[in-house]
Amino acid sequence: MSSKSSSPKAPATPAPSKAAVALLVLGVAASALSIFQWSQLLTLRAGGATVCGVSDTVNCETVWNSPFATRLHELFGIPVAGLGLVWGLTVVALSAVFLARERSGKSVAPASQGLKLTALAGVASVFVFAFASYQTGVVCPTCLGTYALVALIAGVAFKGLPSVAGEWGPALGWTVGATVLVFVAVALPGRSLSTPAPKAGALLPPAPTEASVNATTGAASANSSPASLEAYLKGLPMDQQQFISNALAMYRRDTPKPAAAPARRLYGPATAPVKIVEWTDSKCPHCKSLVEELAVLKKRVPEGKLSLEARQFPLDGACNPAMQRRGPDAPTVRCVAAKAQICLEGASDFWELREKLFAAQAMLDTERVMEIASSGSMSRSQLESCLASADTAAKLQEDTSYALRYHFTGTPLVVVNGRQALPSAPFLYALVMAEGNPSAPAFDVLPPPRAMPMDDHAGHNH
Repeated sequence: MSSKSSSPKAPATPAPSKAAVALLVLGVAASALSIFQWSQLLTLRAGGATVCGVSDTVNCETVWNSPFATRLHELFGIPVAGLGLVWGLTVVALSAVFLARERSGKSVAPASQGLKLTALAGVASVFVFAFASYQTGVVCPTCLGTYALVALIAGVAFKGLPSVAGEWGPALGWTVGATVLVFVAVALPGRSLSTPAPKAGALLPPAPTEASVNATTGAASANSSPASLEAYLKGLPMDQQQFISNALAMYRRDTPKPAAAPARRLYGPATAPVKIVEWTDSKCPHCKSLVEELAVLKKRVPEGKLSLEARQFPLDGACNPAMQRRGPDAPTVRCVAAKAQICLEGASDFWELREKLFAAQAMLDTERVMEIASSGSMSRSQLESCLASADTAAKLQEDTSYALRYHFTGTPLVVVNGRQALPSAPFLYALVMAEGNPSAPAFDVLPPPRAMPMDDHAGHNH
């Protein structure tokens, strides 16, 4: 009897140990996924394309650039991916403490309960982030992977670890302490990574001051900052210098094409030495970045050196024959936004309203388009009449046909003096300051170009 009564006690401890090991492994997996997301965000902020920018409906970039994600980034100093890394490493730390205390014969209750608290925090965060992601109207594949890992960790923590009544107070102290230590460990190097919140014009020089602009010609003087195009290029980070070198090589290889249609609305003089034509889609994240950068660029270059023409390439087969027609449940916001911008071309506040449309991209639907487009000089009734007109439809067809003359791989499409150019503000600024001459001597300070396919730095929405 004595041997039978003692035998059931033998396997009592291995189950919690296996659960803690499983949590350790899952915590490492969650941390690795967060590091991957962070690296992809760095790529995106540098102007590159990410692996999960699959289409307009499956796109992590839209979620990462959402107002919610941006506010969290500003609040904590690290992006949402960094917060995910903090959570994953906290799971790893508490799992390691559990195993170490169990091996030394000490109570594992604080670590056990701490892991459950951490799991609960993860589940609560998933609901918050999933709702914010849902509001953007796109699916974020890497986010779904994170949600799955959080669910697994919560399941293992509550099913596999022992519960001890009255230990929640010490467990809370352990959990908060571990989280703070991990946050500090992640935040300090994280800030040095300079994962920037998307701020337009960060790599452009300050606008010319009145003292640095010639009162007669409106041109920047030699005393403006930077003193020259060569000084500007030398002052850029090395990765940006390499990028401009690559972009310049591609630009030089392209053959200029004459304009396929006269400009309907132009910023700047028609005689400007640099003429930029750009095609955008209202829901394309890269297009939003371009519009924001161009808004800054217009203020940073000397007056008269640049003209800008905005055209439309909506990624919706309902109004763009170049696109595959979408199903009946597809949103029509792209078509409505494209036509609304065409309708506003004659308005005095065209550029301002256009920038407002792209600023609201994360929450943009057809009603929001109508609200923004009719919030200025054009009334709602005028806008509705224009949207339904055959003339507006014809102008949209002109825009899409014009764009198709270029073999582009994604929106936005940028054409400078008839040649396709990468949608990079520093590169466009350099071309403007070189007055459109891709062989200007100032470019000699750049490193030799490297091979780079066009779609490496274009949107993947087309």
